[in-house]
Amino acid sequence: MINSKLFKFQASHTRFTLIFTSLMYVVCNAFNFDKIAKWFYLGDTLDYVALLAYLTLGLSLFITFFAIFAHRWSIKPLAILLIILSAAATYFVSKYNVAIDTSMIMNIVHTDPTEVSSLLSTQMIPYVIFLIILPIFIVINTTITFDKPFAYLFSSIKLGTLAFVIGLALLYLNSNSILRAGNISQKYIIHSLVPVNYIRSIITNISNTIAPVYAGIKKKAEFSGSVSAEDDLIVVLAIGETSRQKNFNLYGYDRKTTNPVLSKVNDLHVLNGIARLASTLYALPEILEKNDVKLTRITSTLGIDTFCYVNYTLYDNCTSVGEIKAENCKHGGKCYDEDVVPLLEGNLESYNSGSRFIVLHLGGGSHGPLYNNRHPPEFQQFSPMCSDADVINKCTVEELYNSYDNTILYVDYVLGEIISKLDNSGAPYVFIYLSDHGESLLEDGVIFHGMPPGISLPPEQAQVPLIIKSSVPISLTKRDEYTQQDVYDSVLELLSIKVDIFENKGSFIKLDEHDKSPGVASGIYAKCTSSSPNSSQPNNCG
Repeated sequence: MINSKLFKFQASHTRFTLIFTSLMYVVCNAFNFDKIAKWFYLGDTLDYVALLAYLTLGLSLFITFFAIFAHRWSIKPLAILLIILSAAATYFVSKYNVAIDTSMIMNIVHTDPTEVSSLLSTQMIPYVIFLIILPIFIVINTTITFDKPFAYLFSSIKLGTLAFVIGLALLYLNSNSILRAGNISQKYIIHSLVPVNYIRSIITNISNTIAPVYAGIKKKAEFSGSVSAEDDLIVVLAIGETSRQKNFNLYGYDRKTTNPVLSKVNDLHVLNGIARLASTLYALPEILEKNDVKLTRITSTLGIDTFCYVNYTLYDNCTSVGEIKAENCKHGGKCYDEDVVPLLEGNLESYNSGSRFIVLHLGGGSHGPLYNNRHPPEFQQFSPMCSDADVINKCTVEELYNSYDNTILYVDYVLGEIISKLDNSGAPYVFIYLSDHGESLLEDGVIFHGMPPGISLPPEQAQVPLIIKSSVPISLTKRDEYTQQDVYDSVLELLSIKVDIFENKGSFIKLDEHDKSPGVASGIYAKCTSSSPNSSQPNNCG
């Protein structure tokens, strides 16, 4: 590799890619190895297999990235840029323990010269010499040889693909351990891994910047539809966060009393909801989108008054009418899911007649690892609790369950408040609650939520509460399980909406036509027609 001339180097494009990425990755992350490794401990034992798999996964992704963008005229400028950025990221992670995420990248973009000067220190000198000047000198003095265009492009594709496949295989083989470390560290293992951290964050920021532009250019899915009946009805769809059936008394849980409110509500229908994806970003469209058409777009387009009230964002699932976020919250300005209820109450006060669709996103729910952050202090009823993000090493199973059960207790309270406001309003309504996905609490060694694509969710993450309450007569179709897409179809059915691009085949809730009358608030009943007579689901169809 070294020529006869001193400090002159030569390497093929493929060889340079492998050596450059590997050396830079290993050297930079050696400075902060302990900051990543500490999240892979199980008690006093370091999970070397999972840690090595994760680090190799990061290297594989870096090689893939470099192989894609490093070409004849771009390879050296790209290498030099990565050297500078990696040295800076390594220094700040090492010295200040910062997380290089999307917000940090935006802060850097908006940093002025005065702020930059305040960050300069003599401690940076070794980093500048050994992580910037010396590597750049070597890159500049390296002659990189390329095969013929198609040959070297093929080599790049082959190298990038091989690296990506290796990384993907490592992720799947060690998914539980890697996801556990990622959840416990609140993604710090990603935000501290150089250069994956800043490459990921830069790409995300670019994507977020151009997404609105793309959305304006992208042609929306066309549909036509109609409302076949003008009923007086409010459909309220409340979407929870990370709450699982297993810890609801309504589903047979008897370790703690987690549903003191809902267990006293009459005519409540408790169904077996099933989630397919364990990430809120992807689970919400399972409920609110079908065939690239948002549910709120259909209802609002066809003249149904549509509203979205949120504690946490619905992302782009309510853009047709916009979402209204809870504010002026009661607990010292900190907002919890209950702060969505006054928005609903104000909406109900304005109701006179006609159809209305309201989406509530109760996005606090039961999300970990710090479960006690998801509810006000007065709901810390079950103790001892787990108050550390490192639930595996710092908490007992009892503490973990107590902390999670407290979130379900709070969900119970919030749902009770919503139902109470609906009942007191006197308006005809159908209320539907379901969670986006569930949560694993160390069952089979799995913690929190999230599985790689293609791997089925464990029952604790897949089985979510699906609860129906109605002030008007309804009929429910009995099934073993109900998908989130079935809820989409059911909302359209309740609002008497039909569209031309799909049928409401999954609908399982129907207004009882022969007993239906506007404003019915008493004499409530629900019939259950069976399409699956052998179902053993307790409380199915109420």
